[in-house]
Amino acid sequence: MIKKSIKFTSVNQIKDFVNITMAQPFDIDLIAGRYVADAKSILSVFGLDLNSEVTLGIHASEKEGEAYLARIARFLA
Repeated sequence: MIKKSIKFTSVNQIKDFVNITMAQPFDIDLIAGRYVADAKSILSVFGLDLNSEVTLGIHASEKEGEAYLARIARFLA
């Protein structure tokens, strides 16, 4: 699993992030403390405390993960 820190500053950023993430064929999690949310579900993402950095967990090969990270680079902390 590939892990990166991510931070959102607006609701529009969250919407853009989820739209990009939904198109991926592999599982992606957002981890905030002891809570794990499906990053492809906007309701799950909004259920997290997004005022602090959240850990992104990507369940993909290195090649797939790097391509995905390039698409969401503006959200990485």
